[in-house]
Parts: sequence; C-alpha cells; structure tokens
Amino acid sequence: MNDSPHTNIDVELLSLPKSRRLPNEVISPLAYTNDIVNFDHWDHMFITNCCRSLTLHEFDGPPSTILDLGCGRGLWAIEAAKHWQGSTVVGFDIEHTQPRSNVLEKSVSRRLKWVQGNLLEQLPFLTGQFDFVRMVRMGLHIPEDEWPSVLAEIARILKPHGVLEVIEEDLLFPCQSTRSHDVTPSSGISSGSSTQGSNTVVTTASYQKSESSLKAKNNTNTSLDTSSGTSSTSLQASALDAKLRHPKPPDPQDHSRLQRAWEEMLDNYFLSPQPLSVLPLYLSLSFSSIRSHPPLQIPLPRNSSDRRQLTTQHSTPTIQLDSATLFELRPLSAQPSSEADYSARASVMTAGGSQRNMSSWACMHLARTVRTIVGCKESIWSAYERLYGEDPTPLVVRTTQQKSTSAWSDLRPSPTNPLRDYFERDWINWENDMADRTSLRGRMRAELMWSEPVGKPPDWRLWRNSLPQEDACSSQDESAEYCRSLRGFVCFKS
Repeated sequence: MNDSPHTNIDVELLSLPKSRRLPNEVISPLAYTNDIVNFDHWDHMFITNCCRSLTLHEFDGPPSTILDLGCGRGLWAIEAAKHWQGSTVVGFDIEHTQPRSNVLEKSVSRRLKWVQGNLLEQLPFLTGQFDFVRMVRMGLHIPEDEWPSVLAEIARILKPHGVLEVIEEDLLFPCQSTRSHDVTPSSGISSGSSTQGSNTVVTTASYQKSESSLKAKNNTNTSLDTSSGTSSTSLQASALDAKLRHPKPPDPQDHSRLQRAWEEMLDNYFLSPQPLSVLPLYLSLSFSSIRSHPPLQIPLPRNSSDRRQLTTQHSTPTIQLDSATLFELRPLSAQPSSEADYSARASVMTAGGSQRNMSSWACMHLARTVRTIVGCKESIWSAYERLYGEDPTPLVVRTTQQKSTSAWSDLRPSPTNPLRDYFERDWINWENDMADRTSLRGRMRAELMWSEPVGKPPDWRLWRNSLPQEDACSSQDESAEYCRSLRGFVCFKS
C-alpha cells in the first residue's frame, strides 16, 4: 500500500492525457546563444565552487555510466569524463553544438558520446543503462504536464539504486515593485495599488486593465469604462475628462507590461513559472527517496541611485556566502509545507547569520537571468502582441530624456506595426534598469581596482540620470524582489 500523502493526486495526474504537444514537437521559447553558453559556464563554476565537486551528491565511488540530459555545449559532460577516468559519459541534447571528438583528448573522447534527441519523447537508451543521470535548468523546455512522463522515463533508464540529480530554478522576470501606478495602454488613468506576489509583482490596476484591453472595442465610451475598471456612473465626468486631458506618463521603471508578457509566454508554452514548487510532487511519483537543500534565493540588486544613498549613509552591508551550507542536502519531506520545505534563504548570510538584502554574487546571478530572458525576446514579443495588439488607443511610453543613446538611435519606427515600437521602448527601459542594477563597471572597480573607462557614458547611466531624483531612488520600505531562485534535488531509485 502506498502511504504517500500524494496518493490521490498521483491517480489524478496519471489519468490525464500525456501532453498537449504534437509528436516530435520541441517546446522552448529560448534561442540558445553564445551569451547564454557563457553564463552556463559561469553557473557551472559557481555551483562546483560551492559544492567543491561536480555533483551535489557525494558518491562512494565513481559512477560507471553517466547521462547529462540537456548537455548544451557539453562542458559538464567533458569535465565528468576527465574527473571520472573509468566512467562512460553520454551527453544528450536537441542541438548538435558539442565539440567534435578530434579536438578532445583521446583519453576523454573514447569515453564520451554525444546523442541528439528530444527529451520529451522516449529516450533512446536501454532500461537500467545508467548509474547517474543529471539534468540542469530544463524548466524552459519541459511543459508542466510532461514533467511526470519525463521523470518516469529517467527512472526507467536508471539502474536499481541509481541517482538522478536535478538543478532547477523558478522562471522569474526580475523587476522591482512599482511605487507609482502605471497608466493603462488604453487610457491615461492611473489608479490602484501594488500587491506583492510570491516572487513577481504586477500592479493590480494595470494587470486588470491589460486584461480588459484585450476585450476593448473601438467604441470610446466602452474602452474607457472597461480600462478604468469601474462603470461610467461611478466617476464624475469632469474628473474623468481631466485625467484624460492630463495623463500621467508611465514610470520607465515600471516593467509590468513586459512582466505580464513573460507570464503570458510561459502560459502559452504551458511552462510552470515556479517549477521548484511542483518538482517535489512530480519527483515523488518516480523516486523513493529525495534529498534537497534550502532554495538559493538571490535578491534583486539595488539601482545605482539607491547604492549611492546607502554609501552616503554608511549602511552598505558586508556580505559573506557560507558555501558549506548553500547546498547542504537533507531528506525532502513527502508532505509539502512551509515548515517541511525549510525554505530559508540560505544564499544571503553574513558572518553573524543574519539575512541581508544583497549577495556579492547577485550581479552575476541577475546578469544570468537577464541573458536568459533576452534569449526569449521574440517569444515575449509574440505574447506582448497578443496582450496589447487589440488595444484601440496608442500607448504613452516615456523612455528617457536622453534619446541620443545608441540603443535608442538604433530603434526605427515601424509604420506597419507601431506596437512593436512600444514593445522596444519598454524593452530598452527594462534592459537599462537591469544593466544599472547589474553594475558590472562598479564590480570591476571594487574587485579589480579598475578605473572608469574614458569616453561616452554607458546607455544605462544616461537612462538613470535622465530620471527625476524622486523616481530614480526606490522606496526604502519596499519588499525585496528576487532575481534568481535556484534549488537542487538528488533522487534515488529503489
């Protein structure tokens, strides 16, 4: 008898259709670029440095047969073949981008094999073939309804007592909660309050109005009533006319339209925005024992205006990461709860053990998240177009007073699709905000004592300096947002 608390849920899941995907269809909004490869390599260095090992699990002896699912360019698989010199390593990926065997050392290439295929289909391996299977950051490639079948297929190809290691992250869109409330695409009205979600925030009014804008018609009265979220009788005509005559420009730091498009894109591909929440259940369907560590949650770094203010107030914290505890594995409780999940933010700890707002690694984690989202830009645009394409009234988009930056000058008006112009302006605002928060120049100066390069200031600095001072600085009582939430699972087959 199965004593799992998920027994009833398991039956329900198994009774559902396998997927909504067509046979052999590849699911991924991400364009895998060289920039993403570089950050994959940085991730590899970060995790192996923290674990002091290629794996979260400590093996008693080298696994003889190893499979790296979604191996990308093959860095980890090559390192595994070098580290475990008696092991056979297989790298599996949809793309054939791995290095040729003749450029690798013969001692490595003779034990290393690349296989191309779709992990959403049946894997081309024998039952019980592998001692160890590894899968890292596949949340953008596996629809939520296919996680159970993918994990069941991995369990099939594992030997008895074999090990699966999964490292996954929530699909966050990094941006700070807005203080001022954005106008809607279909009107200049600004109202509503900001609500805090689990990891992402969308202004309540703008979210509701964005939803209503899809239903808007060309009738002016209908559009105004719908977008304002109230009936025409609930507002005085004079007050409404005044707001329309003098609309408040949107905040360039309010990225809720892009954030909403990101969520719409994930929904369209049926990708879970929070795989860390659903993976414990899906893993328990195929594996008898699971170990994990507290989620590694990286707060969104502050913008340069806030950093200057903190420095002036002598309140910038000194951050230390305790790498020994970041990936400390414990048995994962079968019953999901806030207590059992011990979701302490283990990533940001000082020597005294108190939580801080920022990690010294945060800028690189943010840059990694941003680069992943940039790789999904065209898919986000498609979602943006679905959300706002039927809006009858043009968007009022405030970008920056400095329109001579290279990013802005590269933007060409589109006479056939002005909505794309609005999207690009939203995108430039978001990229500049994230580049400012990443502060790579500042990190170079602090860590390597490099001086500021001579010449034109970067676009993000022109953008930040163009903002009014009251807009450039964040409110000090804002709730923290995260730019990354990462977690590993080690699963054992009975």
